[in-house]
Amino acid sequence: MQTRLILCIALTAGLLTCPTTHAHPGHDPVDFATQLSHAFQTAAKRIKPSVVRIGTGGVVQQRGERRRSRNPYIEGTGSGLVISETGHIVTNFHVVANADIIMVTLHDGRQFEAETTGLDREADLAVIRIEATNLVPAEFSDEADVGQWVLAVGSPFGLSHSYSAGIISATGRSNLGLSRFEHMIQTDAAINPGNSGGPLIDLHGRVIGLNAAIKTMTGNGAGVGFAIPVDMVRRVTDSLVQGRRPERGFFGVTLGNRDPAVREQSGAEAPLCVVRSVFDGLPAEKAGIQAGDIIVAIANKHVQDLAEVRHAIAVLRPDSPCSVTIQRNNMSHILSVTPTTRRRGNRRPAQSP
Repeated sequence: MQTRLILCIALTAGLLTCPTTHAHPGHDPVDFATQLSHAFQTAAKRIKPSVVRIGTGGVVQQRGERRRSRNPYIEGTGSGLVISETGHIVTNFHVVANADIIMVTLHDGRQFEAETTGLDREADLAVIRIEATNLVPAEFSDEADVGQWVLAVGSPFGLSHSYSAGIISATGRSNLGLSRFEHMIQTDAAINPGNSGGPLIDLHGRVIGLNAAIKTMTGNGAGVGFAIPVDMVRRVTDSLVQGRRPERGFFGVTLGNRDPAVREQSGAEAPLCVVRSVFDGLPAEKAGIQAGDIIVAIANKHVQDLAEVRHAIAVLRPDSPCSVTIQRNNMSHILSVTPTTRRRGNRRPAQSP
């Protein structure tokens, strides 16, 4: 039974070929477990050159002069991911936001002081840069499914290039209080202090998320960790690398989830996000979206609840039209919306619920 379970896991990962029900003579079932082990090893080797340890420190005053603390790199520890050959590294906002000194240690032991290129508190992301050669940018993948095998990589407790294995427990987690735009990947791969900013990878060594937080009663990993999905990471870092503020799609609506009684009648798979109000002169109104519309899909991707809709809008490229499927009076309509850039400011709704 245990051998059959190992085989099923390997097949789910898409890394092994499917044997016949009755094994041929000479086919050792242990070989499939060995292949799964090799898949973990290969993924770890592929991502290793792209993962860095980040040490942060402050600046202390002494006799009226500012000087660096004696060992800044041990005052705070996190992780990061190389995203360009020119030295750009992505990590979490909370890892580097308050640091005066940022030290980066590469997989080969080289150390560099980094400068901050850009910060985004709302997404808990940051880009820093080092002057280094022979850097290996990570490869990304948008494929993240519940039950999928993953590895969490980083520097928990300062232990560089540590790996932990698990599965994706859930996707689209929100209301965690971690950032404004939450659509987190949940994993049971062990994530501990120091893992923040490191990658969550699939068994091909491709990055599917950036480790950001744990939910725990003790301060250490307890089987519930969260990673920022790669589409948000890409969207934000594209702007930060160029020294620009992140541009997020904005429709100009207020949203909410449907009444629980209505949701129960509609079924578990029914779309839940309803437009509460539409703001005057902004993309949603121009496209014909009205208060009371139920949002079904954005850019041809099904969205079910408020968190998914917010995330789907935020990762849209401003000024690029996209299709939005809505339900109105039990009828489906496909509208073309050209999002603008989300900015702070108050506007009055043109329609109310």
